[in-house]
Amino acid sequence: LSGLIPPELGNLSVLRFLELSLNDLSGEIPPELGRLASVTQLGLTDNSLSGDIPPELGNLSTLETLSLYDNRLSGDIPPELGGLSNLRRLSLNRNELSGEIPPELGGLLNLQNIQLSGNEFSGCIPRGLMLAFNNDLEELGLPFCYSDSVALVALYFATDGLNWSNNTNWLSDAPLGEWHGVTTDAYGRVIRLDLSDNGLKGEIPPELGKLSNLKFLWLSDNQLNGEIPPELGSLSSLLELWLFHNSLIGKIPPELGNLSSLRQLDLRHNQLSGEIPPELGSLTNLRRLLLRSNALTGEIPPELGRLSKLEQLWLTDNELNGEIPPELGSLTNLEWLHLSGNRLSGEIPPALGSLAGLESLWLSNNRLSGEIPPELGALLDLHTLNLGSNRLTGEIPSELAGLSSLTLLDLSNNHLVGEIPPELGDLSSLEVLLLQFNYLSGEIPQELTGLANLMLVYLYDNALSGCIPEGLSNMRNNDFEKLGLPFC
Repeated sequence: LSGLIPPELGNLSVLRFLELSLNDLSGEIPPELGRLASVTQLGLTDNSLSGDIPPELGNLSTLETLSLYDNRLSGDIPPELGGLSNLRRLSLNRNELSGEIPPELGGLLNLQNIQLSGNEFSGCIPRGLMLAFNNDLEELGLPFCYSDSVALVALYFATDGLNWSNNTNWLSDAPLGEWHGVTTDAYGRVIRLDLSDNGLKGEIPPELGKLSNLKFLWLSDNQLNGEIPPELGSLSSLLELWLFHNSLIGKIPPELGNLSSLRQLDLRHNQLSGEIPPELGSLTNLRRLLLRSNALTGEIPPELGRLSKLEQLWLTDNELNGEIPPELGSLTNLEWLHLSGNRLSGEIPPALGSLAGLESLWLSNNRLSGEIPPELGALLDLHTLNLGSNRLTGEIPSELAGLSSLTLLDLSNNHLVGEIPPELGDLSSLEVLLLQFNYLSGEIPQELTGLANLMLVYLYDNALSGCIPEGLSNMRNNDFEKLGLPFC
């Protein structure tokens, strides 16, 4: 037999057997066959059928055998086939099927024979299919699926789920996607877990590392303690990991460097210690690395300079030492670089002047020395430059006048000498100017009176002379009384 399968066959409502195997039939399987209400055996094996398997075949409630192997069928296996509760044999091998094997097939309790090899499936094999004693599952080269519910239940008991702020449907028979904070995909796999600010107390269980489809793990603003499980490094699909505002301790697991898809890693405001793992430099898709307000030690790994897509790097308020790696100058997409409140030493790398898109540079409260690199004057998008409370020497570079977007300039509490550059009067967007506690000398430049947006200026504890420009007399926030100078 050749040609197409007539859709009119779907009108044979009392038909029990439809066997059309070993022919030369072509075209698609008619969805009308889903109306064969009495059929128990449907055989279309060894033809030239193409297209998708019609999801309407999932309506054949009496079907016991479905044989479609040795064709050219493509697309995904319809999850509707998981509703064939009487199915004993399912043969789909040697086609062109792809996608993941629907977890619904794992619920076919009467299935004794399943053949799926010779296709292009991905993902994992539903564990329920192991019960079919005649199968070719080993030939698929895929792992068996880990039940996502096991990981969620482990989290519930490890973090006092009974007393969460919201635990709606947890541990119930409701689909996982209806458990509070859980989002699943079309196959019922967990892709998002958002339990931020939900009263979690206890340690993060390693079982979460088994959620292989997880893209978003948000557990911030809780009372989690203990260490970050290295098993989280197995979450190959993870895009965002938010564990900030908890009480986590221990080292950052180097295994997190395996999260090749990760875009955001936010561990700020914990009690993490040890060094920043250089393995984090392998996270080539990372946009935000936020590690501020911990107890991290050691040097900043130069490997972080490989994070070519990084937009924000926050390492503020730790105990980091050593020099700022010049490799950070390679982060061409960087917008925020915050390294304040550490024990960093050495000179500010001139390479930071290559960060053309940088908007905020905070290096204050460290032990940096040497002169301010004039190359920083090339950062035309810079809004805030805070180099205060270091050990910087030399003069203020006149090149800083090129920072046309600058609103805050803090050079206070350093060892700067020389005069205040009159070119600073070109900083038309400047609102805050902090130069106190240095060794500056000479007169206050008249050009500063042209800064129409200036709201705060501190100049005391220098060696300034002359008089205060009259145009600054209406400045609301200033320390002019401490200067001991008259107005001009």
